[in-house]
Amino acid sequence: MPAIANVVTRLSDVVDGQEAVCFAALVKKTRGMTKANQPFIKCLFRDKRVSCEAPLWHDHRYIQEAEGWTEGLAYRLQMRASFNLRYGMQIEILGIRPATDADAADGYDFNDLVESGKYPPQKLIDSILNRVHKYIVEPHLKQLVLQILNDHDDLLRKMPAAQSMHHNYTGGLLEHVWSMSRVGELLVEHYGGYYDTLNPPLDKGLVIAAIIMHDIGKLRELKYHPVEARYTKEGSLVGHVLMGRDLVRETAKTIDGFPEELLLLLEHAILSHHGKREFGAPILPQTIEALLVSYIDDLDAKMNVAARQRLLSKTDDDFTDRVYALDNRRIYKGIPLESPDDDDASAF
Repeated sequence: MPAIANVVTRLSDVVDGQEAVCFAALVKKTRGMTKANQPFIKCLFRDKRVSCEAPLWHDHRYIQEAEGWTEGLAYRLQMRASFNLRYGMQIEILGIRPATDADAADGYDFNDLVESGKYPPQKLIDSILNRVHKYIVEPHLKQLVLQILNDHDDLLRKMPAAQSMHHNYTGGLLEHVWSMSRVGELLVEHYGGYYDTLNPPLDKGLVIAAIIMHDIGKLRELKYHPVEARYTKEGSLVGHVLMGRDLVRETAKTIDGFPEELLLLLEHAILSHHGKREFGAPILPQTIEALLVSYIDDLDAKMNVAARQRLLSKTDDDFTDRVYALDNRRIYKGIPLESPDDDDASAF
């Protein structure tokens, strides 16, 4: 890279004519031909706040190299910004390489480049692990959950929970699982104590394990992308429900002595978590643990949709647009408070 600047600037902070070093995620590459029949590539880069196009014409030094640039990957850019009345802020790439963990010393944080969840991924993982150790006492089940979480740690930190419906942003799947585990903790304590004469009792560890594993198949169903996750071929043909059951079953086979009954109940909770056949469940919930997981999943997904509609709504009236995921109803925005309480201290 040529030496252009040493101080790293946020892409969203650059101004017309500025030369800077920025971190940005490559969102999209578009190929085309000019009127003179010359090839070009337009690369769209973004951070959490803005997107900027980098046009590479046929004589640009990086047009051949750009063929190997990966959508969804973060890059360290040396660039010059220029404002165009028609196209807005554009960037000229002067140097480029993939961002690495070592760039953290210069402020690199992948989650600052894309729309992402509210909390740092490590904080969510630590919270989930605390519940694993608190509630999953059966050693085979605990080993299975920890092994799957460890084996898929990197992708789990990035994957959205869905392409469009709920938690559809970087880290959304992890945030969904964390939120469900927190609600699950409250409900297993309540119902475990409420129905304390059940024999066998409500299996709190199974509920927490099923919550963590219920959407694990989405790591195979979807291919990560910082703007909109894409379905894999297998995801389109099989779907995350069965793919998640298969991943759990494959892992259980590597654990000596895994109890058959316990595996069956875990598989059932995963297969039935959509609650109804018309929602894609191959089987209806038939255990109290599976019922809890299904209701918690439905509640958390719908609350995310409703809350984000209120946060992101751009309508001029008191209601959001109609929300397909909520039976086309509109959500009332309410009267804003002057100083909303944003204390997250007890969230974990």
